[in-house]
Amino acid sequence: MFSAAFYATRKNTEGKPMPGGVGKVSNTVVTAGNRSDRKIVRTRNANQIFYNLDSRHVYYDAESCLLYFVDSDQGQVARTIRATLDGIKGHSGIEQVYLDPHKYFNGARRVQLTSAQVAPLLVALRLAGIRTTIG
Repeated sequence: MFSAAFYATRKNTEGKPMPGGVGKVSNTVVTAGNRSDRKIVRTRNANQIFYNLDSRHVYYDAESCLLYFVDSDQGQVARTIRATLDGIKGHSGIEQVYLDPHKYFNGARRVQLTSAQVAPLLVALRLAGIRTTIG
């Protein structure tokens, strides 16, 4: 998808280079880009949230103030969360959520946020190119 979107911004429909490299993206590129978006229904079930996430998509549950994501400790999402919360002097305790009650299978990760931490963190994630869903 990235290469198609990049190409569409560099060329117009006739294939001629656009001045400055910026222009209207065609509807086919927009449709192709949105095809991979997953809609997460409003839920409090961590496992259902996990099944709809990927490494470039986070889910914020506004009722419980929990941010769910799937990423390693050194991944971009986890690094962005730690850097942002450390920058605003917040607690960055990332909790592992498991798929089973015996804690054999890792699921998503989550972090508990305060109301003051939500806006800066969601903005930082969006600026890093990570899709956010608020439920």
